[in-house]
Amino acid sequence: MALALALAGCGSANVTPKPAAPQGSDPVAWAGTFCGGLGDVIAGVSAIAKAQPTPQGQKDGLLEFSDIAQQAFANTAHKLEQLGQPRIADSKRIQDTAVSFFTTAAGTVGDQRAKLAALDAKDPDFVQKASHLAGPDLDAASSQMRELTSNKELAPAFRDAPACQRLSAGGSHR
Repeated sequence: MALALALAGCGSANVTPKPAAPQGSDPVAWAGTFCGGLGDVIAGVSAIAKAQPTPQGQKDGLLEFSDIAQQAFANTAHKLEQLGQPRIADSKRIQDTAVSFFTTAAGTVGDQRAKLAALDAKDPDFVQKASHLAGPDLDAASSQMRELTSNKELAPAFRDAPACQRLSAGGSHR
């Protein structure tokens, strides 16, 4: 025991520690989760496309889309939190930005869904009133997507993740 302690103390001042490898999740898995969430939201648009062309049908389609989108945004935020930061430099900022975006988008969609649900489809001004309800800011998603995909450490992960490949090809997550 004393010999081990003596050996452990010898030369330790001259040892240069190796830089620690970045901690966190596999960047391809992280990027795939991010893209998969956006793909799920985009897949929800089919609910609007399948809606009957009546005001009630439009309302039902928009409510269904809202439910799908809100769930997709919330699930993606949760999955990203569980995965943890991607294993790259500046991962905390990237993680915080992505989780915040998905969490905020889920809340926004939930708020808009409540306003839509309160509208009366029989109101002659229903379509006009429904069109004034703002949806989630997908411009923010596009801007964020560009920022993340142009990150030199994340760009290969976005190229390699199957969910991102489907998203770039115009397909949904499903």
